[in-house]
Amino acid sequence: MKLKSVQKVMGGILGAAVLLGIPSCSDDHFDIKTQGAGNTIWQNIEANPELKDVAEILKEVKVYTKLEDKKRSMTYAELLNQPQSFTFFAPVNGSFDANEYLTQIEKIKTLRANGETAAAATLEYNLGVQFAQNHLARFNFESVKGEQSLRLYNGKLATFNATEGLFNGVKLNADLTNIASSNGMLHCLDGVSPFAYNVYEYMGAAKFEDSGELKHSDVYNILNDPSINKKIFNEGLSTPGGMNSEGNMVYIDSVYTYNNELIDNCGAQIKNEDSMYVAVIPTNAAWMQAVAKVKKLFNYANLYRYNYKGGNTPSQAFQTRYDLSNADSLQQYNVEKELITSMYFSPSIWAQKYNRDQVDAIAQHAMYADSLTTTNHSIYYNPNKGQLNPLFGNGQYVKASNGVIFPVDAYTIDPSYTIMQSSTLNMTSSYNVGDAIIGGSSGKGEYTYLTEGEEGNHEESVDISMLEDKGYRYFGTESVNSSLEVFFPLRDVFSGKYRIRIQLLPNRVDKYHQWFKEQKDSLGNTVQVEVAQNTKFCASVYDDEGNQIGKTTGPITVNENKMEIVTLFESLEIPKCYYRLPTGVSDCFPVLKIEIPLNRTYQPDRRKRAPQLSVVKIFIDPVHETESGN
Repeated sequence: MKLKSVQKVMGGILGAAVLLGIPSCSDDHFDIKTQGAGNTIWQNIEANPELKDVAEILKEVKVYTKLEDKKRSMTYAELLNQPQSFTFFAPVNGSFDANEYLTQIEKIKTLRANGETAAAATLEYNLGVQFAQNHLARFNFESVKGEQSLRLYNGKLATFNATEGLFNGVKLNADLTNIASSNGMLHCLDGVSPFAYNVYEYMGAAKFEDSGELKHSDVYNILNDPSINKKIFNEGLSTPGGMNSEGNMVYIDSVYTYNNELIDNCGAQIKNEDSMYVAVIPTNAAWMQAVAKVKKLFNYANLYRYNYKGGNTPSQAFQTRYDLSNADSLQQYNVEKELITSMYFSPSIWAQKYNRDQVDAIAQHAMYADSLTTTNHSIYYNPNKGQLNPLFGNGQYVKASNGVIFPVDAYTIDPSYTIMQSSTLNMTSSYNVGDAIIGGSSGKGEYTYLTEGEEGNHEESVDISMLEDKGYRYFGTESVNSSLEVFFPLRDVFSGKYRIRIQLLPNRVDKYHQWFKEQKDSLGNTVQVEVAQNTKFCASVYDDEGNQIGKTTGPITVNENKMEIVTLFESLEIPKCYYRLPTGVSDCFPVLKIEIPLNRTYQPDRRKRAPQLSVVKIFIDPVHETESGN
């Protein structure tokens, strides 16, 4: 599918330039022309035969403050005749295709005559925003400064560089510039000021050349679904007219605002011209691919049990039953939400060294970065470090008025690098311990700090230099002939494959947790000799219904002399999703069970020694497709 020329989308008016400005000062090369200073900008346009084409357009197009504007009666010609302060940049005859715009005006008239008022209003609104308003600014901007930043009537930012004789990259006409008017200043251009969509506008505008269909309609339609993009009446900004016969206020002008659940929640103000974003927008084909891939992560079941209370029987750990009747619709909603809210990156987070006008540099940084953080705080890792991140497709991008857009034609990335995130259960918090059952007693274990020196509890033969806060969680008891079971919650996991590891310390790292026995030395004296603990354990994972996931691993032996990270499961597939469960379904998750059973394999001295375990952290990492052999 061939991409349609950027000049032909949304009513036929689209440029490719970014409207950015940098204030500075220098002398101007153009003189202010006072002839016609008593006339308005419109009168000066109408009186100049070189501006006949633009005058014809301005006379026909009405001014909309917003698409829903019901009071549109004034044309742009009439606006420029008002006693306000404006600056208008008028393209001279022959510097642009006036017929393209005049054809659209005739289409507007035809649509309106046929009763298609909504379509006519949309086309006229777009024509005004993209042509008339894209050459119009409030206040008087003379060519007496070098480079100035302008806020155009449509909210876009543009640059006016008098030193180089440029407005928004278009040459000022040397013969017709700085025409003083009673209501501002008229400048003339040797071309049309290019219009750039912002990120949000682009999604509803970009089309394919061969079909004329919108490239991103699937995403755009979801964003504009009334259940997502909620139209809210703003009474304070609306103009009241009076009470009707039923005693209700009738408003002459009703003002509405929009609250978009997806955009607002992800922190990306993609409609805001003052913002700056890198956006990855999938085409409809790429969107279908993305949905198919991500859908696997949101495999909701029909039954969940929640309200975790602990205990040594996994099937009884969760107290409350929940029947999920809308698993498919919940899956669809969360897939769409996850994808759409993870499409935007703010350079302010990861590229503060760049200025707003360094769009190309920002795009290059994004494409080759090792990782990027989205506005909703998801982290996208680059699986090909130092090379183009497949997230950005072929690396082709479009400059927007508030950033840069990558319209990707295929979704080739592995969601395990993006949506699935690594997590760490740090034992500093008891929140990360579901339950610990030792010697018949239930608890959370004891967080223990190691202290140095003769009076401290640290056994110096065990290296703890890499231990972050010199602390760990100790699970143990004084009761001999006991088993040990510790349950760790695996919260917010997707349906997918995970690598699960545990970071352990030898119990003897704490002098008070060492084992000793008495024996005679060479002189016949009774001395205390440390005994090797030979701690072994096994690991298993259970779902919220008490069903075991995968097989039990073990026996695993704890290193007696150093801190160590041990892999419990290389690739454990969690069959159902626990992420974004319905409201009220709390404390619902799979549990990792670490156990020292009461048998000779794990406790050869079970009648003499009590079981114990020293845990620092647990790591839960997604398994990438290449790693799992898929």
